[in-house]
Parts: sequence; structure tokens; C-alpha cells
Amino acid sequence: MVELQISELLEKQTKLNSRKNKLLQNLEGACSSAQPSGSSKPPKPSFSKQDLEYYEESDFSWSKEVQAKLCSVFQLSNFRPLQRAAINLSMSGKDLFLVMPTGRGKSLCYQLPALCSKGFTLVIAPLVSLMEDQLMYLKSVDVPAVTLNASSTKEDSKHVLAGMIDKNSPFKLLYVTPEKIAKSKLLMSKLDKAYNMGLLTRIAVDEVHCCSQWGHDFRPDYKLLGILKRQFPKVPLVGLTATATSNVLKDCQKILCVQEPITLTAPFNRPNLYYEVRFKDNEDCTDQIAQMIRERYKNQSGIVYVFSQKDAAAVATDLQKKNILAQPYHANMEPSDKSLVHQRWSSKKIQVVVATVAFGMGIDKADVRFVIHHTISKSIENYYQESGRAGRDDGSADCIVFFGFADIFRISTMVVMENTGQQKLQNMVAYCQNVDRCRRAMMAIHFDEVWNDDECNQMCDVCRHGNDYITMDITKHARDVVTIVEMASSMDEKLTPLKVCDAWLGKGPAKHRKTIKVTSLSRLEVESVIIHLLLHGYFSEDFSFTPYTTHFYLKLGRKAALLKNGNHSITMKMRRRVMSPATDETQEQVETALIDVSNVAIQRHNKTKIHKNHQNMEKRLAQNHIESLASEASEYIKPTSVFEVNVEVNLVEEQNFESEEEKGLKNSPEQQSSSPKRRQKQPLTQNCAANADQAKADLVSAPSELSIISAAAVEELHHLRSYYSKQLRRINCISHEHLQSSQPGMLTCMREPFKSLRFPLRTTIARGARKLWTRVSMRRKLIQ
Repeated sequence: MVELQISELLEKQTKLNSRKNKLLQNLEGACSSAQPSGSSKPPKPSFSKQDLEYYEESDFSWSKEVQAKLCSVFQLSNFRPLQRAAINLSMSGKDLFLVMPTGRGKSLCYQLPALCSKGFTLVIAPLVSLMEDQLMYLKSVDVPAVTLNASSTKEDSKHVLAGMIDKNSPFKLLYVTPEKIAKSKLLMSKLDKAYNMGLLTRIAVDEVHCCSQWGHDFRPDYKLLGILKRQFPKVPLVGLTATATSNVLKDCQKILCVQEPITLTAPFNRPNLYYEVRFKDNEDCTDQIAQMIRERYKNQSGIVYVFSQKDAAAVATDLQKKNILAQPYHANMEPSDKSLVHQRWSSKKIQVVVATVAFGMGIDKADVRFVIHHTISKSIENYYQESGRAGRDDGSADCIVFFGFADIFRISTMVVMENTGQQKLQNMVAYCQNVDRCRRAMMAIHFDEVWNDDECNQMCDVCRHGNDYITMDITKHARDVVTIVEMASSMDEKLTPLKVCDAWLGKGPAKHRKTIKVTSLSRLEVESVIIHLLLHGYFSEDFSFTPYTTHFYLKLGRKAALLKNGNHSITMKMRRRVMSPATDETQEQVETALIDVSNVAIQRHNKTKIHKNHQNMEKRLAQNHIESLASEASEYIKPTSVFEVNVEVNLVEEQNFESEEEKGLKNSPEQQSSSPKRRQKQPLTQNCAANADQAKADLVSAPSELSIISAAAVEELHHLRSYYSKQLRRINCISHEHLQSSQPGMLTCMREPFKSLRFPLRTTIARGARKLWTRVSMRRKLIQ
């Protein structure tokens, strides 16, 4: 009882904290007019709205040169929001943090000042791909820029180090990695000389969120960059990122030893991007991705992000087999190979790059029309950063993520060592699981911004499809699945989420099936319920470490005890399962398919006996399944049309078999000389009607598999035929009872009696029944 009270109080505390946060957001939103940007945080007194207007509008001594370089070098006529203010602040010698969405021109805010200043600007970038992308672009506009990284040759390094202390400044931008700053004493000595000569005019830290452990891409060597500001205090520093929250920026300020930086934050929204979440039908969605690329994005560039290096190679190979020009990109490739892939993609020689997160920050190809995530990202910041590669030319582009149940736990074991890894992953899962809130609203909450759903303009799947969801009371289902985990725990067993799903669906070990109440929900619904319970504290993570891998298990969460209270209820919003009206062609295909699968199911066999007690047990199971089918159909599926299937197995009496055999023996010399056991099988002709009223049996006698059928086998098959006919008539009757009151009928696939049957292995009817169940399930998925 004490544990129950504690759980109730904790839940109440969570609700009150949520309400408090909403009130604070409303209060901060009222003060947004005084902010220098789209952030919901109040501005610091040191930099007011009037100061922002001053740096946006006033003329400075460098203003004409900056405008001229903008037009002549970068071929741009106007600045985007906050660009002019950021450039003027940097030219004024101010320390600056600039938070701006991907594709909004952050790089220009240090590239243009570098051209208008003497000396060179030091740029710290986290990825080689980012530096290569910037260098390719700068080379195309004739801006002198160089790089120092692990792949640089000795000759290149010697040339760059000499140029750092050359008064004529052979280059304007020097790109280095944070590891180079941390480990190269020669580089630091050259920077010290350049500083004393007045040639080090600016330090730009790209993707500054990598400094903070609270950031989504923490890099240990970024923590050592504080030496730059301590060693060169008079050089202004510019920190740039697209995905930093206020807590991350405070952490970065301390790590970089910046005393009072000015922070400019642009609104996060990219109105030209369409955000969509798709649920994986199976573990591999490569076929769906390939079809989408061929049909919707023909001859258009894009990126497919994957979970691992192995996935990158596998998915790229699969796409190539489907005639799509794709190449993998990951950190374990040779630097020359990575550069080649990047260049070929930028020049449109290949259509798709299948990449890990190594191909991410700073990629500046303007005409990327789609970014598809084969697996969900590990945080909303990562997803925002990666999806931001699309639509940088302000043209419409799609950002699609495929959400799979198993992917959650693969990523969870990868981020288990990170301080906030699990919480960030849960936020990403909540983003994908969401069916009723605007996708941009979910991002706005994460980035501390105030958002109005009307501004989305139906540029996400939730806003475009409207209220395409239902609210379900899942209290009973929650108690059932929590009981499964609780039972396993009492037996000192640990269950992975996939095993919990299987057990709840009645597919687990036999010892569990006897005590577990099997659910009537579909697998997709079962997975959604388990995710919902995990996100809301009814389940929690339980990690187990081995020398080779990390395993994810489910255990009871802090709120699981609340389910023992009869008044406690849980609701969740779930996508509506709607079946579109079938065309005549589709109906004809369905009718044909049902007849075909029925023909397979009623293959006769006479080798195996079905015992009476087994039949009785199966009848009881079938009755339970039929009732659950009827209730499920009436609640979740929108009616379309009815197909009644009446399957009858027409058996031939023993005397008929013998007479036909005698005729065959008389007419066929081959059969006379052969043993009866070696005679070829011939199918028993059966009839399957698509309408119960028109079902007619056409009996055609044929020799049996063993030519002589026993009386016991005839009796058993006779009982089997009666059982099939009786149960199918019962399904038809129940379907009419539940659907007569609304619109006429639904597509009724007769799966339950065959699902409940258990035949011995290696028998014709058993194989037929299993094939029937598989093909009917496939047809139902196709029709839905």
C-alpha cells in the first residue's frame, strides 16, 4: 500500500511539473517581443532589442566592403535574418554564439568577415566531410582556404604551417579538427606566432554544441578548446550550431572560457521541409525506400541515414541491385574513398549517399530533395541536424523517418553510457510515436521555443492528415502485459521487449502460453502499447553487459504499482486502421486469392490421425479466437465489403476408392507391376465456393496417396470436414451479427480456425493450413 501511494504521488508530481512548465512557457511567450531572436528565453540585459537593431541597420566602416564581397564573391544580393548582425558583431571584435537552423547560412557569418579582414580565420570543425564540403564550395568561388587534418600529407602540412606566419596571408581560412589543436604542439606554436604578428584575426568553432556533454554529439577533444581563448584573449570567437538548447550554450560558454558572449538565436522552423514518420512493416524497409526513390525522387539527390557501418554497406548494395545509383559513406572508409563519394554525389554522378552520422554536419549541397532515415536517430537534435541537409535552396524537400520497434533497443544499448542518452532517445521515440501533435511543435518544445501549429501549413504528416487517430483505453491491456513481465521476474527470468511481444501474442515458450492471457491486438498495436508503457514509466530499462554486447530487458517501472488500483486508467492515442474502398479489380483479386488459399488448405491426407481429445481442445481455442476476431473487427476496422467463404471437404467412401483402383489396375500395365506404396499421388478433387448460397460439391473420385484408405482415416477426415464447415458457418454468422447494424460488411478473411489448429508435422493438411494462414495474412496486409 505504501508503494502504491508513492507511485500515485509521483504521478501527481509529474502532472504538476508539466503544468508548471506550460505556465512558464506561456509567461515567457508573453515576453518574446523583447527578445533578439526566436528563442523563448528572456534576453540578457547586456544585449537588448535596440542593440540588435543597431547592428542590423547601422553603417560601419566595413559595411560597403562586406556588401561588395557578398555580391561579387558569394553571388548573393541580400542577407538572411541575423546574418548582417552576426557579421557586424564579429567585425566589431565581439564574442558571439549563433544558433541558426541548418541551411540558413551560418558559415557565411565567418567566411565573409574573413575576406574583409587581414590575416586568417581559424575554423575548428568536427568532421572531415564538413571541411571537405566547405573547401569544395570555397574553391568554386575562388576563396583561398586550406585544411590540416590526419589525412594531410607532409608537404601540405609544411605549406600550411609556413603560410600561417606569412604577412601576405596566402589563405583566408584555415580548417582544423579539435584533435589537431589538442595534440599538435607545432600547430599551437605557429598560432602563437601568428597571434603576436596580428595575423590570427578570428576563431570560429563550428558545431559548438559538441563541446558540451549535454549536447547530442559530445567530442572529448572539444573540451580542450578553452586553451584558445585563454592563450589568445584578444581574438574574437564565434560559436555556431543549429541544435543547442540554453543549457548546452551555458556549458559551452564555460568550456570555451568565453566571459560574456552575445547569443543570437534564429527561429528553428524550416517551412519548406515536410516531416513524416512511417512505421516499418518489417525489420528491413529497403524495398519501401527503393520504391519511393524510383517513383517520387527520380533523378533527384538525397541521403539515406542508417544505424551502423554494416547497414550502410548492406543498404547501398540493395539499392544498387534495384538500379539506384547509391554509395555508402562511413567513418571506417579510407579518406580518399570518402572524398570520392562526396565529390561524386555533389556533382550528381551518384543519386544517393547511404551514410552513418559521419556524413552529417555542414554538408552544404543545395538541391537535396529527400533525407530518409532507415533507422531513427538517437536524439531529436541529431534528427534535426541530419534532416536539415534537405532543401537548402528553399525548395520543397521531404524528411522521412522509418520507425521500427526493434530499432529502439539497438540504439538504446549504444547510448547506455551517455549521461542523457536514454532520455534523449525516449524524446525521439515520443516524436515518432506521436499521432496527434504537429511534428514541429514537438521540436519547438525541445528547443525551448514557442510554436503555433497554424504556422506548419500542413507540412507534416500529422497536420496534413488531420485527426486520423483514436483514443484507446489500454488499462486492461497494460495489466496483462505487466503481468507477463512480473511473472517472468518471479521466475528469475529476464525478457527482452521482442520476447514480451511474442509471449503476449501467444508465440512464446509452451510453459508461458499456459499461464499468459493472449491479446487480441495486432502486433503493431502490441508494440505501440509496450512503447507507451515504457515512455510513461510503467516499464523501465534493464541492461545486461556481456564481454561482447549489451542486452536490453524490460522490468517493472516506478508506476507499474498503479495498475493494482482499480480506479487507475491509461489511455493512448493510436492511428486509425482504415481500409480504403476496394475497386472491382481488387475485389476480384481477393475472391481469387481466397479460393486459391482454400484449395491449398483442403488437401487430403491419410497418414496421420487426429485424436478426439485434440479435436475438442482445438474447438475450444477456435471458439475463443472467433469471438476475439469479431470484437476486433467491429471496433477497429472500417467496413468495406463482405466475402463469405464456405469450405467443404468432400470425401469419397472407401468403396469408391477401391473401385477406381481396380479400374486403374486393369487399364494400366505399369500400375499392375508396381507396388501400391510406390504409386503416384493424385489430388482429391474439391470444391470451394466464394458464396455460401451457391456452394455446390463436385465429387470426382481418384486414387488415394496409398491407393487403399483405411476406415479410420475416412472417419477422421469426415470429422475434420464437419469441423471446418461448422466453424466457417459460425464465422459468417458472427460477421453478419456484428456488421448488420452499421454499414454492410467488411472483408472477412477466415483465419481463426486455421490459426488455432495444431497438426503434426510433415503432413499435407498441416502444410496446407499453415500456407493458408500465411497467404491470408499477406492478403490482409496488402489490402489494408
